[in-house]
Amino acid sequence: MRRRAAALGLALSLVAPTITVAQAGTAELLQQARQLYERLEIERALPILRQVVSPEWPLEVTNAQRVEAYKYLGAALVLRGKRDSAVLYFRAALERDAFADLDPAQFTPAQAGAFAAARRLTFSVGARPIPETRVDHRTGRLTVTLVTIHAAVLRATLRALGDTDYVVLYDGPNDGAREIGWNGLGPDGRLAPAGRYDLSLVARSQITAQADSLHMYLDLRHDVEPFEDTLPALSDRDLLPERHPESTAGKDLLKGLGVAVGALAVGGLVASDRLGTGREGRIMAGTAIVGGIVAFYYRRTHREIPRNVALNENRRVARDTANGAIRRRNADRVARTILLITPASAPAVRP
Repeated sequence: MRRRAAALGLALSLVAPTITVAQAGTAELLQQARQLYERLEIERALPILRQVVSPEWPLEVTNAQRVEAYKYLGAALVLRGKRDSAVLYFRAALERDAFADLDPAQFTPAQAGAFAAARRLTFSVGARPIPETRVDHRTGRLTVTLVTIHAAVLRATLRALGDTDYVVLYDGPNDGAREIGWNGLGPDGRLAPAGRYDLSLVARSQITAQADSLHMYLDLRHDVEPFEDTLPALSDRDLLPERHPESTAGKDLLKGLGVAVGALAVGGLVASDRLGTGREGRIMAGTAIVGGIVAFYYRRTHREIPRNVALNENRRVARDTANGAIRRRNADRVARTILLITPASAPAVRP
């Protein structure tokens, strides 16, 4: 009976780890593998790490978890004396994350040497995720961290989708991580318009002649103070008439003729009353007619109203001055525009 119980207990102890591994999440499984590795229980850590990177592992594995598993697989194999296999796993880690590295405080020089060999054989270009950033183009910039696994020539450009012109952010040699910046200005030196942008990285290895490229996307919006509206153009209702109407000359002539008729009538009455000869009326009538004709021609050739012209000009100058001040204030608002940069929903793309 005791033998049967002992056999049952042994069977359960053998089955329990398998059940635990199958039910545990990827993070728990990796933690278990790390603990085994740190206790130098390499033979127990290796199957768990291989299970994480296996295509048959049913649970989700993030890229960071896969990279970590490859790194520990490589490190464990170095300790077992299988350097070539370790380099293959280190290369797999670097291919998935160009920033991957070994902490010298946690790994041995032999492991670091194998990892360095993997670096020389592998080439890719990478970038940290684009951070959400508020940029004042006058004083700040968007900073993105790039990396090439080993010595290379790197070119980083930025362009608005649909445009052919671009801004060169970096063009030159690179080995390892590098920060590049963008001040928010477009190829023409002006504030970049809102929209989606393509950050393109192209690199060529100086060791293996391999090339790699990467496209990342960001969205740009403008945060600008509301503009003031300029004053509208002055309408006819806002201005005084600057010219006499054409009918004014005719009215002046009619007035002269009316005075002349009145003068003749008065002269006739005076003559009939024997108060005079009537010549005075004719003289007055003639003078009135001449005056009406002179007024007629004067109005025809001098229709402007100088006083109204001067007043209207003052009003136009005041409006233009006010609009000029509004445009300057609006230009200052544009100069103070803050750029809101966010990573686009579109994923990074490798050709």
